[in-house]
Amino acid sequence: MSAPRLLVLLLLGLLIAPAVSAADGRAAPQCAQFDLSDVISSGSGVAVETGACLIIDIGVRNSATTLAIDYEVMDDAMDVLLFDENTIQTYNNGQNYRNSFTTEGSFESMLGDEWFDWAPPQSFTAKNWYVVFDNTAHDGDEGQGDQGGSTARFKIQLAPAATEIYPFTHNTFVVEAGQKANLGTFNVDGGTEFSYWAHPISGSGDLFIQSDNQLGGDLMISGSNMDDFGGQETTQLDWTVPSFLDLKNLNLMVEAGSTDLHFTVKSWFEPVLAPIIVDYSNGATTIGQSITLDAGGSPNSLQQINVLSWDFDSDGIADDEGELVDASWPTPGIKTINLTAQSASGETTTTSHQVTVSDVTNPTAVITGTGGVLDLNGNRRLLRISDLTLQASNSFDDHAIASASWSVDGTTMSSASQYTVSWSEIGTYLITLAVTDPSGNMGYANSTIFVFDSTVPILVTSDISDIEEVTKGEEIEFKAKAVDVWDGEDSLRFTWDLDLEVDSNGDGDTTNDPDYTGRILTKTFDSTGKYRLALTVYDNSNNTDFEIFEFQVVEPAGEGNIFGIIAIVFLVVIIVTGVVLFGYKGVQRRHAVEMLVEKGLSLEEANARIYEVTKTTKLPKFAKAVQMAGISEGGVVKSSEQIMSEEKASEFSSIYGNDSQSQIDPNAGFRPSSQVRQIDPAIANAALAAFEDDPVPKKSAPPTPVSGKVKSGGVALPPVQQSAGHTLKTDCTSCSKAFAVTMPAGVSSAVVACPSCGSDQLFER
Repeated sequence: MSAPRLLVLLLLGLLIAPAVSAADGRAAPQCAQFDLSDVISSGSGVAVETGACLIIDIGVRNSATTLAIDYEVMDDAMDVLLFDENTIQTYNNGQNYRNSFTTEGSFESMLGDEWFDWAPPQSFTAKNWYVVFDNTAHDGDEGQGDQGGSTARFKIQLAPAATEIYPFTHNTFVVEAGQKANLGTFNVDGGTEFSYWAHPISGSGDLFIQSDNQLGGDLMISGSNMDDFGGQETTQLDWTVPSFLDLKNLNLMVEAGSTDLHFTVKSWFEPVLAPIIVDYSNGATTIGQSITLDAGGSPNSLQQINVLSWDFDSDGIADDEGELVDASWPTPGIKTINLTAQSASGETTTTSHQVTVSDVTNPTAVITGTGGVLDLNGNRRLLRISDLTLQASNSFDDHAIASASWSVDGTTMSSASQYTVSWSEIGTYLITLAVTDPSGNMGYANSTIFVFDSTVPILVTSDISDIEEVTKGEEIEFKAKAVDVWDGEDSLRFTWDLDLEVDSNGDGDTTNDPDYTGRILTKTFDSTGKYRLALTVYDNSNNTDFEIFEFQVVEPAGEGNIFGIIAIVFLVVIIVTGVVLFGYKGVQRRHAVEMLVEKGLSLEEANARIYEVTKTTKLPKFAKAVQMAGISEGGVVKSSEQIMSEEKASEFSSIYGNDSQSQIDPNAGFRPSSQVRQIDPAIANAALAAFEDDPVPKKSAPPTPVSGKVKSGGVALPPVQQSAGHTLKTDCTSCSKAFAVTMPAGVSSAVVACPSCGSDQLFER
């Protein structure tokens, strides 16, 4: 506070009424100006001398705040005038201010106390407001109001008025006599409570509510009127908006009586808090099926709902929030949904809705088990007298499994969740599991049990295996037999696959096609050749045995066939004879080689000699070793060394004459004596079973008879007539060229040089 203002207040005194003085004359007023804080706490009031005025700055105010104002004027009447920052200038300038002050908050010639609630008019910007206490004859008052007199005192109280959470109107109005005024229009939810009170300052009148259709007339909403309020009493009315006026435009009206009506009115709403649930599923759904719940239609015209929370299972715990939600339930039954609306003030209201959740889905029965062999189709193979434990524990439902029931071939056997079965007889048994949920829905599962024995049938195929040949065109029977420890032969099944190259049943196996079924297969073959067929035997447990048979289909017997058979037999005889002959010749040849080696020939010379003998001499079929060696008729056998020695002796004889010493073989003392080996008949017989072929050289054209030079060491061929000799033919062992030589009568062997290559060749007969 400034020092001059403080000094003025001190001069006013504590108990003596303070005074504000003015200069003489009717010039523009010279008003003292104070802040509201300077005077608001004055205990005995502030004195204003006659002819003086006091301006109080009550600050910048806007229409958002309603001010509760108390005036009290004591000792003498004064004018209490309310101006804004613009109109106060008219007063300060001494001008006519009759139309400048705010009528609702101004009182002329006031003495006593008055209170009212006032809200500044709507404005784009907040304004500074002033209250003037006038105890003078102002040039601009047109002689109205207080014109001074004696010193007066005043008190002022000003503060924001208490407000309701949902206000409608709270202000002070002045209505001319006999006039109506619309204090405000509203549309709210049916069930909303509308309350208002009126504080009359002067005059009297009626308050009431009209619909838009009633405006301009005397009709009003029944029960909404406050008639002829006036005096100093404050009257309040509480009225509930009926449902038929839900969200309809309504108007709060006032009508003044015979005098001007100056009053303060306060009205507010107590909004209805009544959440509404809209269920688009009509209160029915199934397990797991989501439904949509809508609370968007809940009364909320005053935005009274702050939070909407949903409890889907009545456990007191919010499951979702908002106007639009989805809900589902995992179990059947009647579900109670609680929707709670909470207002901004913290007030809550809960509404409930019920939904019937049904279980319409059948449970799924699942059979599991321990024992046997499970196939891909859920069926099992079980060995007879073995146990199979079946279980229903893996069955499931969208809710729960209440019970289980087992039946065998349609007969109920057990209601336990686990069931053990066993059979001593083989066969096929149908197991059915039925499961039930708490709602009575049922599900089924089947499993086929093949009870089998483990014994395997064994084919007895001697009757079929003995069939090696089948005559073309003749009907023949193939008789199948089998034995099984458990199954009788009458219960065994036989299938025949007649074409082992074709898979007619498409199982990937070309040997098990059931081209014919039965124990005896009667068939005729139309073509000759080798045939193969397969036989499979099955017992009642589908244990199997299997075998493939081969046989030859031949032409039927006839004359042509007899000659063919004879030819074949003859050919076999020839082959056997040849085998025996060549086996025998092989043994005799080996003995001939041994005999020649014993006589001093090398192994090569012995083989060459035997070869020459066999080529040049006609030997009997079963020639002996001595015949093959060419020594059977006293022929002389000489080695190449002996021949060379005799040639040298001959040369010496021609040079030095025939000396008895030269006739002596220098090697005679070292040569082993010649022994003829006897052939063991057992060896000859063995040759019939194990023989080796006599190697036969490449056959060449018949040789042309030629003459050759006879060397010493053999028997010299005397010059005789060709017709008197014997001609021998051979192939040279060195160059394979054929040539012939004529042996004189009485000469059994000779060594002749090959005319082609000069190689010595031995000729014997």
